[in-house]
Amino acid sequence: MKKVLFATTALVMTAGVAAAEVAVWGDGRLGLRYESDTSYTADSSYNVINRLRVRFRLTGESDSGISFGGNLRSDQAASAGDNASATSGDVWVSGAYGKLTVGDVDAALEKAVGDLPEVGLSGLDYWNEFAYGTSSEADGDASMLYEYSIGNANLYASFSDGYYGNGADERDTQSWSLGVGYDLGNYTFGIGYEKSDYTVNPFSIEQDDGTITTVFGDLGNAADSESWGISGGTSISGVTFKAAYIDTSSDNENWDSTQYGVGAGYEMANGVGLSAFYRKTEFDNVNVEGRAFGLGASYDLGGGAVVKGGIVDTDANFADMNYDNTLADFGLAFTF
Repeated sequence: MKKVLFATTALVMTAGVAAAEVAVWGDGRLGLRYESDTSYTADSSYNVINRLRVRFRLTGESDSGISFGGNLRSDQAASAGDNASATSGDVWVSGAYGKLTVGDVDAALEKAVGDLPEVGLSGLDYWNEFAYGTSSEADGDASMLYEYSIGNANLYASFSDGYYGNGADERDTQSWSLGVGYDLGNYTFGIGYEKSDYTVNPFSIEQDDGTITTVFGDLGNAADSESWGISGGTSISGVTFKAAYIDTSSDNENWDSTQYGVGAGYEMANGVGLSAFYRKTEFDNVNVEGRAFGLGASYDLGGGAVVKGGIVDTDANFADMNYDNTLADFGLAFTF
């Protein structure tokens, strides 16, 4: 990814004051997407993919050597409304005792355990990602993450005020999390714990009428929950493997769930890349389960342009309903 430094300002009015820097870069994509079971038609559908993002990074350093900065992302996105943009970002400070980031950041459990490899041009609804309490419920400036490295170990601690909308429950729930990641040569490990004032449902299906159907409706703030997760990965002959497991216990035992999956990625010397994942979600005390399998490929054209495509197959069953959907996309991704 190219980064273009468009402004560097030296604060020279007082001797010894460090320079501040602002960098800007971006990414975009265009292509087509296919879905066999959509919310807007009873049949399959093809849709145009397009997105442009601009990213800004601001950094500085105090006289005493404390680094600080922030990241801001502006999206041209349909979710932002017609001819509008959506923004997200964070602010951070870093020194000898670690790094503290506040804003749109992952919780400690997700930082330590992570997700499976992404496939496709557009992510294909991101079935490779596990459902984490903070990530699913928090939005905007809701989270605080502390990171500290000791040798090959990375320590994480986080807190979120659970902000997820402007309704009556705004900032009425919190979650906190701890995690540890460890690198050992070609092996990586992660483990973490999260406690929330709500239960996030890891299993939801979008219906033909546009509504979101979950196993037990909108869980939201209805019950406290605890989650713990573990992951491990390795690299063999250029192929990277990862496996992860997450267990959630709720005050309502019908909402206890287990998520697990495996993934792999391979980058060839000729610019070809391959990725794949398998992920499954099960409720522990009711007969409900769902799974997703994804496969993706890419080819680096050089100069920041990449041809990308993928396919994801998902299916699930609960109550009297069976869900089966296939998603695919293909196109070009750019970095500037």
